[in-house]
Amino acid sequence: MASVQQSVSASAVRATATRIITPRSVLLGLTSVVLISLIVPYFQYTMASSQLGADHLHIGALFLAFAYLVVFNVVLARWKKDWALTPHEFVIPLVMGMAASGLTTNGMGAPFISTLMAPYLLATPENQWAEYFYPYLQPWANVTNQGNALTWLVDGIPPGASIPWSVWGIPLFWWLTFIVPVIFMGLCLVVILRRQWVEHEKLVFPMMQIPLAFTRGMESPSRVPAFLSEKRFWIGFSIPFCVMMYNIVGFFTPVVPQFPYFGSAPPIVFGEGFPPLEINFRPAILGISYFVNLDVLAGFWVFYMIGIIQVGIAHRIGYDIPGRDNYTSIHPMLDWQNMGAFILFVGWGLWRARFHIRAVCSQAFGRRSDLDDSDEMLPYRVAVFGFIGGFVYGVVWLNQLGMSVPIAVFLLAGVFIIYIGVSRIIAEAGLPYVRSPMIAQVLVFYSVGSANLSMSTMTAMAQTYGPVSEIKSTFMPAFMQAAKLSEIGTRWQRGLGWSLLSAAVIGVVISLVWTIYLGFDLGTRQFTNGWWFGRIGSTIPYNETLTKIRDPFGPDTSRLMFFLVGGALMFLLMTLRARLPGWPLHPLGFFLSYSWPARAIVSSMFVCWVIKSIMMWVGGIELYRKGQPFFLGLIFGVVTGVVISMFVDYVWFPHAGHHIYGID
Repeated sequence: MASVQQSVSASAVRATATRIITPRSVLLGLTSVVLISLIVPYFQYTMASSQLGADHLHIGALFLAFAYLVVFNVVLARWKKDWALTPHEFVIPLVMGMAASGLTTNGMGAPFISTLMAPYLLATPENQWAEYFYPYLQPWANVTNQGNALTWLVDGIPPGASIPWSVWGIPLFWWLTFIVPVIFMGLCLVVILRRQWVEHEKLVFPMMQIPLAFTRGMESPSRVPAFLSEKRFWIGFSIPFCVMMYNIVGFFTPVVPQFPYFGSAPPIVFGEGFPPLEINFRPAILGISYFVNLDVLAGFWVFYMIGIIQVGIAHRIGYDIPGRDNYTSIHPMLDWQNMGAFILFVGWGLWRARFHIRAVCSQAFGRRSDLDDSDEMLPYRVAVFGFIGGFVYGVVWLNQLGMSVPIAVFLLAGVFIIYIGVSRIIAEAGLPYVRSPMIAQVLVFYSVGSANLSMSTMTAMAQTYGPVSEIKSTFMPAFMQAAKLSEIGTRWQRGLGWSLLSAAVIGVVISLVWTIYLGFDLGTRQFTNGWWFGRIGSTIPYNETLTKIRDPFGPDTSRLMFFLVGGALMFLLMTLRARLPGWPLHPLGFFLSYSWPARAIVSSMFVCWVIKSIMMWVGGIELYRKGQPFFLGLIFGVVTGVVISMFVDYVWFPHAGHHIYGID
């Protein structure tokens, strides 16, 4: 993958002599943050259109950055060359938009608001929430129906009435005093790990090859990215783009049949009891996967097939583990095996980085001063003490919510293990659709046992499903990808770090307030995204917690046994990869076996593995480099097509749009 490591142009590096973070770049970044925080929730909740905030590709941020490039480098630069954006001025708006994008809907806004409004809105005599939960709900952390604050949110505010912001304001404020430190802690971890991942291990960061490709040629006389003049780019671009434009014509008339862009081919079923192998074609996944190492691609689909076989055999012999939880996979056996492997994978990576982490901590505690952190987004001392202080504060905050201190420590540790693991997956495999095998709350419940948890602790745990349950998109992977982009220059990352943090905080505040406003304006009952605001996602935390309360249990030995098995197998696979050069299967795929949303992308990654293997066998690295523009075109063809489709929905199909991008 030498070409991937050479993705930074010499002209971009020379730009470090100029001012890196300019007022113009920050202003454009804030514009992206505001637009993304308003547009993404609006289209997802009210238009039944594509979901731009439910994955890690950040289409909205990419498209806006490209739009700025066209305006400044293609249009305005014709009159004055100095008006053209530099590579750094292109990167700042992009990464600020990315930092906000993951928090707008699925990563924070939707689960948080729906969980916050549920207890005093959806309690009924049948579900007994009032009996079990109300004595332990803290008034400062919950929204009541005072002043119809919940009824009007669901049904819409009557004409002439005003939104009861005072009822919402206090809980929002106190929850933000927890959410913002968690975001800051994520940035601190990125600062601590950046040098290890980017410089020492030289991880690929496949999705970041798109913006890195944009920076090449931006300081040439033409001021536009070099790959835009490549015919192969436009050939790749035209494949998904033309199909999507054809489908848009079909929006207006049934005479034009829809091309099955998302792949509606019947799944392959291997036998009774075996899960189906879903078949689809996603050009964006194909394009991103081209920049992924072959061993990662091979490991992904091979272990996926092994997962199908494992679950199928369990079904055929009648083996089952009682109890099912949302935000896991298809079978508790596979869930816990994958989670054990996932945590071992994270632990292995941290152990591998132990010397770097030790050096960073020594620098922070004043035991050494020779480690240069001038090119980091934060000083190491701020990062280390920021994370430690934030963690302690988070534990105290959760304790005030009602959670016992040991469980608060366990939960927060699990949350950040998940954040690190998902960030690592995206850095190595570039999967835009990915999440951990389970959320931290499920891990805590079955590891400790509901019989060993107090009612106050379990009530508090249910409330945390909103802000810290990793569901398909979150902020820390965006921070780490921004750290990869920072290598186009040096000594600018202090401003980059604060820009990222500001973007995430501003984005989450705007999106939360905007979501509440949309609810009062339209009524969440009218929202087209039925999972969160249709009494499904909002009830899951409390219903599943109540099930565990009514049927108490100790530590679940069956689940924990598979947890240990998964960890042991992962240790074996990691050892084989470390000791045997050329080992063909990356262990990363093991803990994603038959998980959701991996099921939706495995066939596209398999196709890419076949194509790339043949290309490397026939033409080697030279042919691989020649193919890069084509696969970049596939990605950006999807990005452009999705944005145009959303514009068509807004103009001609309000509240009855077309969901052509995003996985539920």
